[in-house]
Amino acid sequence: MLVAKPKHTNFASKAVICLIALIIIGLSACGSYFFLRDQAIQQQKQVENARILALKAAAVAKEAKKKEPVYITLPGGKPFRAIVEDYSIPGSLWLIISKTHPISVDYVPAGLKIPNVATRTDKSDAERSIRSDIEQPLINLFSAASTAGYQLMIGSGYRSAALQQIYYDSSVNSIGVEATNQSIATPGTSEHQTGLAFDISTVSRTCYLDSCFGTTNDGKWLADNAYQYGFILRYPSDKVSITGYQYEPWHFRYVGIDLATALHDSNLTLDEASPYLTKADTKLKQNGAI
Repeated sequence: MLVAKPKHTNFASKAVICLIALIIIGLSACGSYFFLRDQAIQQQKQVENARILALKAAAVAKEAKKKEPVYITLPGGKPFRAIVEDYSIPGSLWLIISKTHPISVDYVPAGLKIPNVATRTDKSDAERSIRSDIEQPLINLFSAASTAGYQLMIGSGYRSAALQQIYYDSSVNSIGVEATNQSIATPGTSEHQTGLAFDISTVSRTCYLDSCFGTTNDGKWLADNAYQYGFILRYPSDKVSITGYQYEPWHFRYVGIDLATALHDSNLTLDEASPYLTKADTKLKQNGAI
């Protein structure tokens, strides 16, 4: 005799099956959610890591660009490496100061000192001074001159704008404005104010601050050899129309051996080299070096 199963038992079984199915679906959904979440997190980490690597690469490239050497070639000269500094600021070794490129009359160079070479002792300590960072090149120059048989002396080194005004006014009273402007700079336009320029004489003061100094053996030796120690004859006899000043065989300026050599080889003045220096200065700024 067959016994019929209660209908509620079938219902219960179906309910259990449904519940199990729901649980499986739920677990599957949860698994998919966590899988997708983890995958999204992993992708986000990969994107962030790629961003960080890109930033690091850009920083490395930027630093490499900063250190990229910039070279200058003057006509007739060999390429030389540009120094890394802004050439337009008063403290720059390659600052061009002239009638058309003045500096503040308040500027005073740092590190002024009386160099360990012969100087004109009847001048003030300030006027006997130069920038301390060019003392050794100056000593080297004077030592080489002494070896060659020439005894040199600094006649006038650093001059403040106030002292320059005194010299200028005195000259105007003596020879007039027009003649003075050919030989003496107005305050703010004198290289002496930078501490990088000075007037050289022999200890005996032969042809002192006179064009005849250029005809002496001492003057000739300086004109021929000063560049080897980083110094240039700033106002040559054949460049008066360019520099704006008369021939001054006694006035020398420090620019470093590389530039001094290039100027010597190219027969250019610092004024004429200005476009080449400006181009290098612009390139250094574009590279982020200054």
